[in-house]
Amino acid sequence: MSANSITQYFKPRPKPEGTAKKSRASLPYSRSPPPASESDSASHNDATESSPTPKKQINPRTMRKEIADDTLAAIKAGRYSLDGLTYSLQDAVKISKQGTCYYPPDSDLANWEYTSPPANDGTRAEVILAEISTLEGARLLRSQTNARIGVLNFASAKKPGGGFLSGASAQEESIARSSTLYPTLRTADSTKFYTLHNKDDAGSYYSHAMIYSPSILVFRADDGQWLPPYEIDVLTSAAVNAGAVRDKDKRHPHHELEADIAMAMRERMARLLYLFEREGVRNLVLGSFGTGVFKNDVKVVAGLWVDLMLDQGSRFGNSFDRVVFAILGNGTFMDFHTVFSARKVVGF
Repeated sequence: MSANSITQYFKPRPKPEGTAKKSRASLPYSRSPPPASESDSASHNDATESSPTPKKQINPRTMRKEIADDTLAAIKAGRYSLDGLTYSLQDAVKISKQGTCYYPPDSDLANWEYTSPPANDGTRAEVILAEISTLEGARLLRSQTNARIGVLNFASAKKPGGGFLSGASAQEESIARSSTLYPTLRTADSTKFYTLHNKDDAGSYYSHAMIYSPSILVFRADDGQWLPPYEIDVLTSAAVNAGAVRDKDKRHPHHELEADIAMAMRERMARLLYLFEREGVRNLVLGSFGTGVFKNDVKVVAGLWVDLMLDQGSRFGNSFDRVVFAILGNGTFMDFHTVFSARKVVGF
């Protein structure tokens, strides 16, 4: 593998609420995002001349649900307006849905080990370890390249978009709230993914089934701010639910169970990298796959990424030009950094 150029980004300390300038969008048949609070637009004198009326605190989950509702309204309308410009979503959604493919567990992605990697052209792959969200990672890549960007969706195995319609806050939900992804997860082909796992979750290991959704438009930020659209491809895959596996399987010794979990995760991660490779996508946003509610070991997941794409002679070492590991949570970020350092990934 050619040497990697690794840049570490630390997420800047967020500004206090009310200081960020928000762009308002309008869309047919739906409400616009709420404007900044009155205290943000009032003068200092106006704010201090009389006792302010206590403001009702909006539940964050309720706010996320409203953001999801507005996103779906924009998709249904086929367009939205921002800063005097109207952006069309209709054609993009149609193209994405038509191009979305379901890959069953027994697909030919299983042949990844027997395929030849791309030839090494001597270029350096840029690897970025960043304490940022997946969408921030995608925007970072988009600022660097006009080429296709692939994003890994840490998916619910049983419900399209996870709990984004009810205001849940994990990675998949943020992507679904902010983009045209959701309609592609509800096509006749895509629903096979959810039917499979609802029928049999394989002891919470789930399966190596995947959904590939091309040409997804992202038009909102994680906090709901409306944006000019930019395009990504999204690969939907469910990690092993390691926490549930451990709870269900009391027969096997701990070390055997952990080895089985790691083996299943390695195969799944290899297949998704192979799918990105086959699609010709050379710029990726990955992360700490399955280490949240699914409770996979962070250092194990980080080590598997090294095995598959960052180590000397790794199968996918020459497959990509830029890879952002978008990691939320300083502890998780530092675990990735520790593994990359211990494994002597170039730059650490």
